[in-house]
Amino acid sequence: MNMQNAFTNARKQIKAAKLIGPAYLLLVTAAAAYLRFWFVLTVPTEQVFDFATYQEIAVNIFNHAGHSFRGMPVAWQGPAYPLVLGYFYRLAGEADVLLGKLFNASLSVLTLVMMYFLLRRMSKNKFFTCGAYTLAAFLPNFLAYNNVIGTEVFFTFLFVLILLLQVYTFHNWLRIPLLGILIGAATLTKPFFLAYPPVAALYVWLKERDMKNTAVALAVLLVAASAVVAPWTYRNYRKFGRFIPVSYNSGYVLYINNNDVNLTGGWMDLQDVPAAPELKKTVDAALRKYGGYVQQAYELEPVLKKAAYRWIAENPLEFLKLGFLRVKTTFFMGAWDIRSWAMNEVPSTQDPEEDAAYRRSLSFFYSLSDVLVYLLSSCGLLYMLINIIPVARAVWQKGIKLPDRILIPTVNLAFLVLIIFIFEGQARYNFPALFLLICGMFSLPAKDGGDAKAP
Repeated sequence: MNMQNAFTNARKQIKAAKLIGPAYLLLVTAAAAYLRFWFVLTVPTEQVFDFATYQEIAVNIFNHAGHSFRGMPVAWQGPAYPLVLGYFYRLAGEADVLLGKLFNASLSVLTLVMMYFLLRRMSKNKFFTCGAYTLAAFLPNFLAYNNVIGTEVFFTFLFVLILLLQVYTFHNWLRIPLLGILIGAATLTKPFFLAYPPVAALYVWLKERDMKNTAVALAVLLVAASAVVAPWTYRNYRKFGRFIPVSYNSGYVLYINNNDVNLTGGWMDLQDVPAAPELKKTVDAALRKYGGYVQQAYELEPVLKKAAYRWIAENPLEFLKLGFLRVKTTFFMGAWDIRSWAMNEVPSTQDPEEDAAYRRSLSFFYSLSDVLVYLLSSCGLLYMLINIIPVARAVWQKGIKLPDRILIPTVNLAFLVLIIFIFEGQARYNFPALFLLICGMFSLPAKDGGDAKAP
């Protein structure tokens, strides 16, 4: 009888242990969802710069005025986020900024759930899955940016869904076209994603080692993504009279970030960039025409892009320096962007009239956010650098097989870092890379396999 009782108790303990994992994950998810909605309902912020532009365009779509800014059609930014937000406002019946924040928070929770399934697919290791998921659930950046009417949360939702489709292998006749459609949607959100199909095809090659399948996958991805982008490209041709695949700000971005007086690799005022007399005349005329709003000056892109390419070709070493500075600015400047964009109406910690405990808590939150970004960037980028050579070797040697825990962070981080290196660096541009950095950090000590399955 005693042996039977012991056996029964052991079974109960095993059953209870199996429930701990799912219960923990459910608790983490519920707490993360609560914090996201609490943040947007409680923490005040003003929508400024690009974020104010997105809100204005979404309001215009809500009011059936089309994708316009200051009364004129524009293609300055990717249209997907303000378009989706504008139609969401229509469903809600009003274009209140708070509704946009709640929309972001809802997408953020869905993204978090997808991150869990992606982590499980990448590794069976409990430390990797639970540790990475917990940090993603409570990372201050992932909480704070729900407060901003910007592309960060929306694009990351699409990006994680794209990664999820890559690691979950089901019928290619359905999965690859769907992946292409999502890449097209991501391109309409962040135009640089137009270059992503070869990255996705590289993943297919590394997993299947079949050149025919890889070529077919690349072709299907390009066709599907192009089909999604094409209506917007046609709209741009009708509005502006020339071929503009998604937006006309790439020349502007290249020009202001690559010139003789740019010292940081980051944004600077267009009129502060030294230019040849003819170009200066063209820029000044366009800005006068549009009342100083460069967002409307679509004529400037070809001339600015040409000038940027010329400067880069003539100053390759300086371009490399600026590229390095852009990467540094994006990954190693802490989380000042949270204070500036997501919490800019919160009273300053320097206000002597504020309660000391409140000021101390706010300083702690900001400092913790800074430390986490530095830690993630250091560990995540180190992991990418460690695995760049093995991934490159695997491209050419068929005998090498690498797990998703290596491929997903390494290949995709390298892509995002390259984009930042070429174009522009800013702290908020690390947002879609944060999940990959988390994966890299928790992969450094983790090992695949064994019986340590994720809950």
